[in-house]
Amino acid sequence: MNFSSRMPVSGRTGKISSVFCMLLMFVGCMSLAGCGDRALQISLVPVSPRIRPQVVHKTHQWFNCNRVAIVDVSGMLLDGSTASWLGSSHNPVSDFAQTLHSIAKDPRVKAVVLRMNTPGGTVTASTIMYNTLKRFERKTHKPVVVSMMDVCASGGYYLSCAADYQMAYPTTITGSVGVIVQLFNFRHTLQYLGVTAPAFASGPDKETGSPFSKMTPSQKKIIQGFVREFFARFVHVVKSSHPQVNPKLWPMLTDGRPLTGIDALRYHMIDALGGLHAAIRKAKALAHIKHATIVLYKRNGHDTGSIYAKSNLGGKGGNFNMVNVNLSGAAMSTFLHPNFLYMWEQ
Repeated sequence: MNFSSRMPVSGRTGKISSVFCMLLMFVGCMSLAGCGDRALQISLVPVSPRIRPQVVHKTHQWFNCNRVAIVDVSGMLLDGSTASWLGSSHNPVSDFAQTLHSIAKDPRVKAVVLRMNTPGGTVTASTIMYNTLKRFERKTHKPVVVSMMDVCASGGYYLSCAADYQMAYPTTITGSVGVIVQLFNFRHTLQYLGVTAPAFASGPDKETGSPFSKMTPSQKKIIQGFVREFFARFVHVVKSSHPQVNPKLWPMLTDGRPLTGIDALRYHMIDALGGLHAAIRKAKALAHIKHATIVLYKRNGHDTGSIYAKSNLGGKGGNFNMVNVNLSGAAMSTFLHPNFLYMWEQ
């Protein structure tokens, strides 16, 4: 078959053909990668849906049953599936709630360390996890210490404010107090291709945030109002949990800027500098115990050879890559419409 035919293609028809061919190639690649309604899932290790405590350091003190639990919070905070081509489907909000529920039922666990490595996530997911942690503390009275790793920003920082004590490395990126919503508009692209997308709405603001229509001043005001409301909630949480901050610094500290661990300590946005070992020591001190077995709550099949096992940030902005893109209608609808984020977008 000869693909080098010289049939003349003119103007707009040629442009549309080129775009159509590119879309077909993209969909074909996605299909090979296991996307769409049919997916190829390869499990390299036996995976259990249950989250279990796994001992990573055992105390050598006789008759000492005390435990300190490490809970891993990494990647983008979402109330939804984070499945990938080579992985299983997990919901970060659900996993977090399940883990705290298991810890609450274990009287041997005297304190909790949240090992956090996250740029944040959606406004709702961050809020749910924050409220879940607050309820856990009220119910169990077990101290919670946050150990910030590479990144604990925006929604991650929001969640960390629920803890009793916040620690970070000098090189940790944290802060980034603010809200962002990214909108996409394909109106001019459709016009260029000669495509129209008429919509029949019940009111002038029903199409607010639609990627296929021009945003009106009224619709912009609505979106900005949401941003201000969510931002005010974020600022209230941060201020109420950090009374030592100089009030004159709040406008600067809540303008969305990220901070290093050193700067966060300087402005009293965290309690101390230190690594994971220091966070464990602080957790034991707050629980008034000297010795404890360290357990890491993980799904079966993951390596837990040390307290640092599986501490990864995950993909930037929620793992949007060639093996995680889902071309289903529901996923595309979520992607194209407004999604309010407490997130530091690197």
